[in-house]
Amino acid sequence: MNTEIKNNIEKNIKIDYAYNNYHDIISKKLPYKFVYLNDWLLKKSKILKKEAELLEKKIKNSKIKNDNKYKTYQRGTIIKADFGIGIGSEMSQVHFAIVINNYDNPKSNVLTVIPLTSKQNRFNLNLGTLIIDLLIEKVKKELKPIKENEINKRNNDATELVKLKKIDTLLSYYKSNIKKTYACCNLITTISKERIFPPINEYDIIGKARCSNEILNDIDKEIKKNFTLTIPQK
Repeated sequence: MNTEIKNNIEKNIKIDYAYNNYHDIISKKLPYKFVYLNDWLLKKSKILKKEAELLEKKIKNSKIKNDNKYKTYQRGTIIKADFGIGIGSEMSQVHFAIVINNYDNPKSNVLTVIPLTSKQNRFNLNLGTLIIDLLIEKVKKELKPIKENEINKRNNDATELVKLKKIDTLLSYYKSNIKKTYACCNLITTISKERIFPPINEYDIIGKARCSNEILNDIDKEIKKNFTLTIPQK
């Protein structure tokens, strides 16, 4: 049998085997992360297919250059990302996260982040109501011109109503999804920017708001404590 044909058969067998494994897992109707397994597998396959098609074009045409430019994020920026379905205690599902790169490059497709959670444990750093606080701060700035318009009796009702509706959508989302925020400093990880969600609307803080330097300093201390060796001074 031709070696290439044999390799293709073996690859297809492995794909079928993997499909059967995933099908068995989903059929068990298990809770927690396994509820989202089918959605994540579909999403991941679409992302990989897009990447594969681009690579295929480059292989066929060597003149095609990789001139993709990605959004850049400052250190401390809060994003929302799909961490997929991790193995064991790896971070899974959709979570907010804090970017900890000192420098980000528009040609780089990856970011290193600290995932955030609403669950408290001895490994997580308590950040209080960080997300809600930043959102409320943003909302106050957006509502200030509307109040000034009321004082000056300017009639921009239609525009202001649309703006208020969008802001209300954000408040409803964050209040129902965010309580206290904890930084999972022991789960520091590097992710593709393809995993990052866009803002809900133009008034959303995600991808724009940054946490304070004090919080970043506290995170740095936790990272050093968890991942560096302190050598006793003589």
